Amino acid sequence: MADDSVIYETDDFPLVPLRGVTIFPNMIMHLDIGREKSISALDAAMVADRRIFLVTQKSTDDDDPKREDLYSIGTVAEIRQIIKIPDGNVRVLVEGITRAGIEEYYEVGDYVEVRANLYQDTWNKDSLELEALVHGVVHTFEEWVKLSKRIPTETFVAVTILEDYGRLADLITSHLNLKQDQKQELLECVDVEKRLNTLYTILVHELEVVQMEFQINQRVRGQIEKLQKDSYLREQLRAIHKELGEDEDVAE
Repeated sequence: MADDSVIYETDDFPLVPLRGVTIFPNMIMHLDIGREKSISALDAAMVADRRIFLVTQKSTDDDDPKREDLYSIGTVAEIRQIIKIPDGNVRVLVEGITRAGIEEYYEVGDYVEVRANLYQDTWNKDSLELEALVHGVVHTFEEWVKLSKRIPTETFVAVTILEDYGRLADLITSHLNLKQDQKQELLECVDVEKRLNTLYTILVHELEVVQMEFQINQRVRGQIEKLQKDSYLREQLRAIHKELGEDEDVAE
């Protein structure tokens, strides 16, 4: 549970459980919602202030998750757009606002509401250790971007100029293809310094993986080029022997 000092608001929100998806603050994402309880929760949020509580369920196989089937930390998000799609589901565009922890869980008619504590990001702005940690995170992320080529360089620049360390960590996380448990672990890091430390560890590992992938690709590419070159030379030798009227096979 988070330190009480970082709680800045406690409020009630309609709940939408998510299967295999984790929404972070400042993240904008489309979600396809099909369960009746979740659609009713969206309707309730639209009638109120458009804010909804999004939390990942522990098992993607659970069609009707209860309190114990959900993680305790999720994200309060704002509904930006709702579109009904032909298959009967609803496509909703949400923007994450802030981390929040479930305080109470209760049924309200045909959907679920939670009373949630909203957490604010705080950190010691005078800490040289934290500043060094941020530099390490940014540098490692830069190396990952260069090697993986999975996101544009402009995106990297836009992320790393942020002076909000909590948001910086969340946006970097959103660009990484992490396992669900890693994403949840980072979401549950309410403390910014802990979040950055956890992210740094994950980034170092991800960088090692792409470095290994790069080395393997270079080695395989070299082997393929050698095979192609050898094949070309054999064909050239065959052509020369044919021109000379020689019948013997070219040694391979």
